[in-house]
Amino acid sequence: MIDNADDLRDKANEFKTELKKQSLSVPIGDEEYDFRVSGIGQKSVKLEKYVKFDEIFEVIESGNDNGLEAIIKQFIEDYEEEDEEL
Repeated sequence: MIDNADDLRDKANEFKTELKKQSLSVPIGDEEYDFRVSGIGQKSVKLEKYVKFDEIFEVIESGNDNGLEAIIKQFIEDYEEEDEEL
């Protein structure tokens, strides 16, 4: 078992090509969402998932109001542009 960040990074970079062909299932709310491993570097792992706007409303309207789609919708709704001070 890997017990430090350096060894984890080294293994990720050793198998970078193979890992980037994988997806990762992440439970959010009552559902599991698949994220694609889109990058592995010296400091981080980049996960990617496309969520279509139509899907956001379809999922919420079907009753799933605690999943990723609801989180994204709330994130966008709550955004307010910051005032720039000159």
